[in-house]
Amino acid sequence: MEKHLFDDLSLEKVNVVGISLGAWLAIKFSVSYPEKVAKLVLPCPSGVGEQRKSFIFKAIFYAFLGEKGTDKLYYKINGNKPIPEEMLKYQKLIGKNFKYRRETIPIFSDNELKLLTMPTALFVGAKDIMLYSEKTARRIEGLLSNAKINIIAEAGHSNVNDVNKIISWLNLNK
Repeated sequence: MEKHLFDDLSLEKVNVVGISLGAWLAIKFSVSYPEKVAKLVLPCPSGVGEQRKSFIFKAIFYAFLGEKGTDKLYYKINGNKPIPEEMLKYQKLIGKNFKYRRETIPIFSDNELKLLTMPTALFVGAKDIMLYSEKTARRIEGLLSNAKINIIAEAGHSNVNDVNKIISWLNLNK
């Protein structure tokens, strides 16, 4: 999303939401154009805390099991909870047509994160097998006094079962 798009659409400020790598992009945009962001919502953001190195080995193992292995991996990514069928199809579609990053995702500096002065909500799953959610939460909490920290005990990385919590936060903080 580029700043000139705001001018073309006559937008002053918007709510920005991004999950995982999309949250990294949301942070990057919000750091670059904080005056254009009303609220920032970060479900399982990449680039704040460390990635779990063990995830790649799990992904390789489950890939050898074919489609059933892929289903099991997505189940684990979702905190060992069933995934709605439409979301599973969507995740498989992405997996078949998108080349995931092979390198480590860049971590934002403290100075960059401190530029996030807009109301910010963090939603992380305690059962995230891709990122260290607790470290992410502590870092955001320590750097952003305006942040609402949500650690969801039974959630994994995708948080697909917690979308209503995210929408509620946006609606409650108008």
